Amino acid sequence: MLKRSIVALFVTAPLMTMLPLSVAAQSMDLKAPPPARERLAPAVPDRDLKPHRPALPDRPNFIAPLSKDTESGRAGIAGWSAPNPPVGSSVGGDHANPGWPGVGFAIEWGRPD
Repeated sequence: MLKRSIVALFVTAPLMTMLPLSVAAQSMDLKAPPPARERLAPAVPDRDLKPHRPALPDRPNFIAPLSKDTESGRAGIAGWSAPNPPVGSSVGGDHANPGWPGVGFAIEWGRPD
């Protein structure tokens, strides 16, 4: 048994010593990748990021058959725009909407035409 182990050692030892000599390594001609181009975005003015909403008229528009002129103004059924104030987060409200239509009884006085 010892004789076989010694023979195996003498047969495999020269093969194991020659194995590293036959292995080829990668070449040392390594090149770094070209540097990435720096891309700069054009400057965007704040007015383009957050444009102002269009202004809505705050004066009620009276419906002629359902309203009456008085000495100091007008009273009756009218339609107007109820403003939508941009409060809270942008997810919680519709900030792009300037207002909602409203209809009801309105009285207007002391306002020049």
